[in-house]
Amino acid sequence: MRRLLIIIAACMLFSTGFVSFHIENTSGEKIELSDSLMFSHPEIIEHGDGCVTVEIREVSSYTSTPGLPVLPVYKKTYTFPFGTKILDITYTCSTVQKIKLSKDILLAAEPKPVSKIVSKIKMEKREKNLYPEKHLVWKEGAGLKNDKHVVFLTVYCYPVQYSFKEKSIYFTPNVKFQIKYQIPKKQTGFPDEYDLLVIAPSKFSQALQPLIDHKESHGIRTLFMTTENIYSSYDGRDEPEKIKYFIKYAIENYGVKYVLLVGSIYYLPIRTSYSSIWHFEEDLLTDLYYADIYDANGSFCNWDSNGNNKFGETDVDEMDLYPDVYIGRLACDSVEEVQVVVDKIIHYENETYGQEWFKKMIFIGGDTFPRFWSPGNEGEEINKIIMNIMCDFEPSAIIWTSKHNFNRRTISNAINQGAGFVDYSGHGFEHGIGTYPPHGRVLRTYLTPYIKDLVNGYKLPIIFFDACLTAKLDFVLDDLLSYKGYRVFKILYLLPGIDKNMKLPCFAWCFVKHSNGGAIATIGATRTAYGGIERGAGKISIEFFKSYNNSETLGQMMLQAQNAYITDVPYDAFTVEEFILLGDPSLRVGGYPS
Repeated sequence: MRRLLIIIAACMLFSTGFVSFHIENTSGEKIELSDSLMFSHPEIIEHGDGCVTVEIREVSSYTSTPGLPVLPVYKKTYTFPFGTKILDITYTCSTVQKIKLSKDILLAAEPKPVSKIVSKIKMEKREKNLYPEKHLVWKEGAGLKNDKHVVFLTVYCYPVQYSFKEKSIYFTPNVKFQIKYQIPKKQTGFPDEYDLLVIAPSKFSQALQPLIDHKESHGIRTLFMTTENIYSSYDGRDEPEKIKYFIKYAIENYGVKYVLLVGSIYYLPIRTSYSSIWHFEEDLLTDLYYADIYDANGSFCNWDSNGNNKFGETDVDEMDLYPDVYIGRLACDSVEEVQVVVDKIIHYENETYGQEWFKKMIFIGGDTFPRFWSPGNEGEEINKIIMNIMCDFEPSAIIWTSKHNFNRRTISNAINQGAGFVDYSGHGFEHGIGTYPPHGRVLRTYLTPYIKDLVNGYKLPIIFFDACLTAKLDFVLDDLLSYKGYRVFKILYLLPGIDKNMKLPCFAWCFVKHSNGGAIATIGATRTAYGGIERGAGKISIEFFKSYNNSETLGQMMLQAQNAYITDVPYDAFTVEEFILLGDPSLRVGGYPS
């Protein structure tokens, strides 16, 4: 009855038309903030490969744009009340010192597997001679911090610039800057009536009622709305925009912080974003569109600044990317799948707390790029980094190709024993994962059909796939038969009733919908992903696990990882957009105390 009353009340509200929300800040107090950064003299480090790097004692971060010099960058993020306007930023530098280098400076590694992109970037940047062009740049955005809506301002200071023509660096030991901003005359506050918004087609309503009741029993005030009601009550150029406008309404009128989308992309649409990375373009799928509600000025962020109906165009459309809600999707294609996943969530949250299996963790990796990158087993190295981060968890299974134990049986048995998390780093595809032995040529794989081996019941891990394509929600038969090992089966297209566009569930979702165990949630990429520790898939997986100790819910872990990635790698919208959460963002990680 509660669910029905919510829908009726909401429809009555929406029948009166769209209720606009405006951040007023015409006469708030204007404030000037000054800061000064001091840097010690740079140290030039020579390497055996004939290159040099530049280090500065006070700086621990470095630029990582492929094909361009690796240089120190100092980052500092300021947080202001929501509705604050950044009016102006000015800076001055002390006397610049020129330092001639004896060898070529180290360039950031190229992304793999794409290898022909970087030369174009080099040419464009070198024509401008100095890199970076300015000593100080900044990024603004609106998002969440500690469950509060805020404005972020991140300042990036480059104490060292590199001259391509002179093979010299220009160093400034002191940078002073002033930030002029205006705080709201009246602090913007949102109601506090609901915590979680569930959006789904009406056919799933009844199957979702036990989940709504369960959430309410744990104090998670839950609002439910059908896609049909949203489409009939809201303006918007298409269905995704109508849903996004409703989420905005729910924030401003009910104070919701979590949004759970229920339905495959054929029941509840996803936004296609025309993002690019290092001049490699792809129409990727992203649910971040639904979470990025506001820009830095508090206005609706529609991801289509030029109005051409191509959303998320890199360097064209303005979007701050910072999520304004915690978001996740249960990509269910049937009532039965909804029932399975709802049952898993209820049992996980009610029964996991204090269980020994939850404090165990599985690590899976290998030599991701045996023929491309410098010596080393990249996937295993990322596993080690995360192992150190998650030091309170017992590594119950370390499954590495270097240990010769990467196989179907070992992986399935490890998951069947129960674990709180699984960290995988390697290659991925729509129907599985795979990586190489050290310097090997034959891929070791774990494929979707193997998931039927999993009988771990309610001992359900959260899995992060640092890999390509595992969450490709628009996976179809033709994608599968495009792989070399399956092309022979294209002869099936000659048979009547065989549709090459037949929809198939992606690998990451198959873990969540598996009825005898599998996973409680997965994070994966909807398109090709790029490896690395300083950027790309490896970076965002590291940030995800870093957020564990500061989070109670899965959505908080995901959002903190996204915020950190946006701040640290501001030029890469592609990665932060393509990694999506297939799970309940309000999930209490490790369950509720009894």
